[in-house]
Amino acid sequence: CLICKQVARNPIEMSCAQHQELNESLIVGADCLKQFLHANPDSCPVQYHNDCLYSPSRAARLHIGDLRVMCPRQFRQKSQTTTQGQQPGKEGNEKITCDFKGKMKELNDHLDNSCSLKLLDCWYKPFGCIHACPKQKLQQHLISKLKFHFDLVVKFVNSLKQTIQLRQVNYFLELLKNKHKQLQITKKIK
Repeated sequence: CLICKQVARNPIEMSCAQHQELNESLIVGADCLKQFLHANPDSCPVQYHNDCLYSPSRAARLHIGDLRVMCPRQFRQKSQTTTQGQQPGKEGNEKITCDFKGKMKELNDHLDNSCSLKLLDCWYKPFGCIHACPKQKLQQHLISKLKFHFDLVVKFVNSLKQTIQLRQVNYFLELLKNKHKQLQITKKIK
């Protein structure tokens, strides 16, 4: 991608007349182009001019789709381990790894459905737990934080009880107001 210098997802070819003489494919990612045009309306990311022309590039999409890639989550984990000077698996518990090496066009499906490094929210997120971890470590979290989760649920139930009581009090007050109005109307009629 000419804008972010990464592999272009959903590649778009720039086909403006102003740079037809350039002897290279001018490819940008669809998301990068969208952001660029939002920040710079009626401009071009290649050279400054108006009336930017572009269209999806089928050839680039097919070529990029066939590129062999490793899981970006695994890459990030390896990079962090290297930059922090840690040895993989030396932190008292084993590191979870992902061995995906496939085509770029298979990557989204892998990340969404089968990546062992995909983070899952704790089952108690609706009650306030903000922990997220790989599927393999979720059971360990649920067991080790049992009291914490129990306390969250108790707090949530107490909050619901207070809400119900408050609504009952408000309902009762409305009934009293209505009865009071009815009595005043009845007195005026007599």
